[in-house]
Amino acid sequence: MRTVARLRRSLLFVPGAEPRKLERARGAGADTLLFDLEDSVVPDQKAAARVQVAEALRGGGFGDSEPAVRVNAVTTPFFNEDLDAIVEAGARTVMLPKAESAETIHHVVRRLDLLEQRLGLGLEQSVALLALVETAAGVASVRDVAGASARIEALCFGHADFSLDMGLADSDPSTGVVLHARCAVAIAAKACRIAPIDNVCLAVKDQAAFRDDTLLGIRLGFEGKLCIHPDQVPLANALYTPTSEQVAYADRVIEACNQAQAAGLGVFTVDGKMVDAPLIASQRRVLERARRSPRP
Repeated sequence: MRTVARLRRSLLFVPGAEPRKLERARGAGADTLLFDLEDSVVPDQKAAARVQVAEALRGGGFGDSEPAVRVNAVTTPFFNEDLDAIVEAGARTVMLPKAESAETIHHVVRRLDLLEQRLGLGLEQSVALLALVETAAGVASVRDVAGASARIEALCFGHADFSLDMGLADSDPSTGVVLHARCAVAIAAKACRIAPIDNVCLAVKDQAAFRDDTLLGIRLGFEGKLCIHPDQVPLANALYTPTSEQVAYADRVIEACNQAQAAGLGVFTVDGKMVDAPLIASQRRVLERARRSPRP
């Protein structure tokens, strides 16, 4: 698999059956463009959407954005054709919806192994998976799903489908069992050293609601945000990029760490607060994330 997973601060869903939106998505500025063959496409348009997404992949022109595809679930009659068509067209990142068990992941991996062998794809061209956990079964097995394959680079949470599966009248991801599931996805991803990607915010035109939901996700440990409208992308990118103040503090910590090590000290203070190994490690991650993040 890839030696370094991509930075995915914003992942924008793009309806695969709408050619104009497929074209406009190229300029959205999202880290990842998720061309959607699943929920946004009605059954009688699945085949046409598959062709259109494949054409978009072959056309390229995505700049710094990563082209990815959400295929239909393994249990649907569309999955095999989806996977074959989009990998042949050049997709190297696939979102797998309804990721409910390690067995589901293993099934997909076996098919990808055979497909890549047939296409003659090398190791650096192998297909990465973004596992979308969005059912009660998926949340119940989330740790097994996260660790099922080295192909999985991110674990994503789908709160709307999870709420539907649970029979909930309210899908608010900030409270109750939905928040519990959201936390479980973040914890499982971190335990398996892959990126946790936060749920969508359904309040498409409410920037304040999107900001609040994204900031909560950051506090829960998420590293990126699923977006359903291009207007959400700049804010997701900005919130998931370390601020200049955070970078300056991290620089001070690392500089003080170097000085402390030279003096034989294991613990020291910065801005009047004690600094130890875990904080040093976290500040190194801040600097690495800042280095990899295009400024919004």
